Amino acid sequence: MDTRIYPYNWKGKVILVVEDDTPNYKYFEFLLKEVDASVIWVKNGLDAIEICCGEEQKVDLVLMDVLIPFVNGSDATREIRKYCKSLPVIAISAYDTFDNRERCFLAGCNEFLPKPVLPDKLLQTIALYLEPVKKVKLEKVKVPVEKPKPFKG
Repeated sequence: MDTRIYPYNWKGKVILVVEDDTPNYKYFEFLLKEVDASVIWVKNGLDAIEICCGEEQKVDLVLMDVLIPFVNGSDATREIRKYCKSLPVIAISAYDTFDNRERCFLAGCNEFLPKPVLPDKLLQTIALYLEPVKKVKLEKVKVPVEKPKPFKG
């Protein structure tokens, strides 16, 4: 019996969580484990760059805190984009300002989520990048058309 609360199954997907605050990481880890994702945790931008741009690790998506040690999230994303142009990066920050959002998008982040991030919002946003879009084949259907009857007035 499937006891998951969320309708996602990301078994085989690897999500890198770049977060220096342990309670925040534990929250993200709990939600991602609920949907069977594999989670890698780093606490700074330098480690994130190394993992994303290295050859050993395959990462499917990055959750990037903006204010992290050594190299901030925006600068880390900018560096990651030099080597991994299509890797989805979702910025997460407690500072939801226009300048902060703009900095993240200009660096190459795909999305920006303000903290605290609600579980449904986080998983729905990740699903935009991990869930394949189903292609629907449209079939031509003949619709019978009646000729208009002459107006009798």
